[in-house]
Amino acid sequence: MKSVFPSLLSLSFLSAGLLLAPATQAQRVGDAPGPDPFGKRTVAARVVPGGQFQSAFMDNSTLQVNASDGSVVQVRPWAKGVVRVTYFAPGRMPKADSSISVVQPPALDQAQVVEKPDRLWLVGGPLLEDKVVRVMKGTMQVEVCSAETGNPIVPQAATPFRRQAASPTAATKPEPGGTAVRFRLQPGEQLYGTGSRALPVDRRGHKLELYNEAHYAYQNGEPTLNVTLPVVLSSRGYLLLFDHYTAGSLDLGATNKDVLEYSGEGLTSLSYFVVTGKDQGEILNRYTALTGRQPLPPRWALGLIQSRFGYRSDAETENVAARMRREGFPLDALVHDLYWFGGTTRQGDLEWDRRHFQDPLGMMKRLEQKGVKTVLISEPYVMRTSSNDSLVRTRGLVGTDAAGKPFTVSSFWAGPATILDMYKPSARAWLWSYYKKHHDTGVHGWWSDLGEPENHPEAMRHVLGPTRQVHNAFGMAWASILSENYAKEYPNERLFNLARSGWAGMQRNAVFPWSGDVQRTWSGFQAQVPIMLSMGVGGVGYMHSDAGGFCVGGIDSELYTRWLQMASLCPIMRPHGEGVPPEPFFYPEPYKSAVRDAAHLRYQLLPYLYTLAWQNTTTGAPLARMMEYDKQLSVDSYQLSGRSNKADGRTSLTTDNQQLTTPSNDQYLLGPSLLVAPVLQPGQRRRNVVLPTGSWIDFYSGQTLAGGRTVSMPAPLARTPLLVKAGAFLPMTNYRPSTARYQPDTLLLRYYPDPQVTESEFTMYDDDGHSAQALARKEYETLTMRGFYSRAQTDIILSSDGEYPGQPSFRLLRLLVQRVAAPPAQVLLDGKPTPAEAWSYDPARHELDVHFLMNAGTAVSLRGLLLQTRPVGSVEPETFTLEVPENRSFGPGGTTLRYTRHAAGAAMPLRILDARGQVVRELQLAGSAGAHTLKWDGRNAQGQPLPLGVYTAEAGGQHQRLIVTQ
Repeated sequence: MKSVFPSLLSLSFLSAGLLLAPATQAQRVGDAPGPDPFGKRTVAARVVPGGQFQSAFMDNSTLQVNASDGSVVQVRPWAKGVVRVTYFAPGRMPKADSSISVVQPPALDQAQVVEKPDRLWLVGGPLLEDKVVRVMKGTMQVEVCSAETGNPIVPQAATPFRRQAASPTAATKPEPGGTAVRFRLQPGEQLYGTGSRALPVDRRGHKLELYNEAHYAYQNGEPTLNVTLPVVLSSRGYLLLFDHYTAGSLDLGATNKDVLEYSGEGLTSLSYFVVTGKDQGEILNRYTALTGRQPLPPRWALGLIQSRFGYRSDAETENVAARMRREGFPLDALVHDLYWFGGTTRQGDLEWDRRHFQDPLGMMKRLEQKGVKTVLISEPYVMRTSSNDSLVRTRGLVGTDAAGKPFTVSSFWAGPATILDMYKPSARAWLWSYYKKHHDTGVHGWWSDLGEPENHPEAMRHVLGPTRQVHNAFGMAWASILSENYAKEYPNERLFNLARSGWAGMQRNAVFPWSGDVQRTWSGFQAQVPIMLSMGVGGVGYMHSDAGGFCVGGIDSELYTRWLQMASLCPIMRPHGEGVPPEPFFYPEPYKSAVRDAAHLRYQLLPYLYTLAWQNTTTGAPLARMMEYDKQLSVDSYQLSGRSNKADGRTSLTTDNQQLTTPSNDQYLLGPSLLVAPVLQPGQRRRNVVLPTGSWIDFYSGQTLAGGRTVSMPAPLARTPLLVKAGAFLPMTNYRPSTARYQPDTLLLRYYPDPQVTESEFTMYDDDGHSAQALARKEYETLTMRGFYSRAQTDIILSSDGEYPGQPSFRLLRLLVQRVAAPPAQVLLDGKPTPAEAWSYDPARHELDVHFLMNAGTAVSLRGLLLQTRPVGSVEPETFTLEVPENRSFGPGGTTLRYTRHAAGAAMPLRILDARGQVVRELQLAGSAGAHTLKWDGRNAQGQPLPLGVYTAEAGGQHQRLIVTQ
């Protein structure tokens, strides 16, 4: 892949600066962004009207439209289902723009222009498929439309336009100028994506900043986090990529409920891509072809990666690994936070602290022998107390002030520091020299922390431009140091990089991002499903969190358990934290066993998870997917009765209790076959689950649930609800404590035949688990499983294709057929009756086990297969959920209790009980449907303050613990 950061003189990258007007005067020197201390009045930028249609022509597959004011609009079919629209302000020479996001070159197209008195049509090219592009002469609006009806799929509310900043005065602060574009939103249209934000999956109604920010101890509701993406996916079947990395904003119907607006600071041009498709899968396939796809991860990345802030010696590190094994937990990697080089004030040293890590090479070698990889942190900051401080300043490797001198960030939380200029070839080479050295001595993965950068003063200058112009590209530039040099120097090795920040296209740099320094609370936990799903529809398939929560909160064993259970069914499982132990062996029973079981299940699902990684690499499909992922999208098919602004697991049912009114913020699909419903409320032992159409099977009990409705499912502490799609094949393996012990010669293949699914298919992927060239060299195996169900005979056809180094000659395959009511009349392998010892039936589990050796392929026939598929009885959805209060521990100010009525009902009491079970206060809960809050002042029925201690809020048989403090 061609680098977008190859050299200082690279015209393709530095020309990005030509898109930007002169920077506005910096407001701060050496400080993080904050309120204006002088209280200056902000003056809005003036909208500059565009010109009228003047002329148009086709050139090299591009329609160019010239306006009377000298501005130009270009429309180019880019790839199948992809159109680029570019606006150039008056005086701006129309020329190809650079991009850090787009890597797919444009294809040639045979589209033609049809001119009418009031409009132009771009029609006929194969790249447009069943679409056309309409340009209205009167307004210069450009719209992608249906070729059949002419109706706009992506209707513009205003063609791209300029904003002109006002002149600054002593009393005013001008809003930055730039360019913007507006689109019309339709009733019921939902908007997904936009990056990592602790907001609901549907982002409509929000105005969002496009400026990567770190928010320590964030919880649910934080609108801007470490990765903001200029990507919006609509429920009407289109995706918009705004191809600029300058500071900007997305107004998704906040100012005007029917208008989506993108605005970019300082721009003198504006370029965006429209990607269309029949469903999310097709749109993401096209979007990730445009921006690049995630390379295959090393297999160990899908294991349990243990982290903390931080391991302080080689002895402590090895003791943690040993105890994980001793306590029965799997482990594939240990992550070293900043103590490996000496602590917070030594950022920039990048050498082992030999006082505490006396034999790091020996430590890494011994861990490797146990199947445990080593991952090291680094930061973009070089502390003034670092041994490298003088070097990076004298060599000019860091950001500068306006005079070209090294810029010291005096307000950085760890102390004064400089920031490496990741755009400078010399800084990139210097940093790579350390990565290479540590790689060659045993490091297997990297952790790129604080990469927004976390504290990035606006007065700083980089070789590419001032802070607000280049800030969002910083994480991409940093990640490309590793990806580009691995491709050159370690072309056969897969890269693993835990990166905290990035931009559109970041996935192609083999990054495995996490959601930042989340607070260790239920609110922080509840934010993680929307964050993960929103990143997924932005092309980033491995978003995850610091499982268990990173900071501030105390020990909450139930929260830790529920978080780790979800993490075990996420793209990456990585417990991490500070202040309390993040390792699972520190927790008491029954929490420890619940986490252990969840981790074991993840390792048993490894063949399935690894296949999802392959799907992501080859099609862009995220591992964790929205419930609407396979829904057919069209201009007119998505009408809603309401919308929620909650991302906390609350659900609102319509009057028939059958359908949710919003996309789910609290459940997701793990690949095509599994539905995960994490438990997001303390004390919750049942939860509502929205089932798509078709039948779904409880993974643990084997019970069948009819789809197309909302059901209540048991959620004991021991496990989180997990369902399998009827008809699915689910490849699994025996548990082993490390992926290094993974054995491809044995496969446990669960099959869920169903009378309503007469045919089903799944293709499993496998390779050596570490070669970066496996796909390019075709050194891999695919195992295709096809099932054909009928009452007379059910056939399972297995066919293997391809080979790779180390592949076993034969595979022991155990076909585990689920929900079998009785032994079949006959079992045949390749048309021949099998001996009795080749299969068995377990009546307690309702499972048929057919085992055999397989090479290239096998056909299994089951005659007279009777299934136990009657849907389970009472699964009526819960109508009430008592949720975690705003503060579980509180003083004289009291707390806010929260609850949701999923359907309207009678008013009901909420009782406050003391530690003896005596009722000390009774409050009334509303009967109307929806989310509710109720303030409680910590007083009894007589208005007297309650004594300090532990209390319980109880309603509808549900409980929440409360602690009254001083």
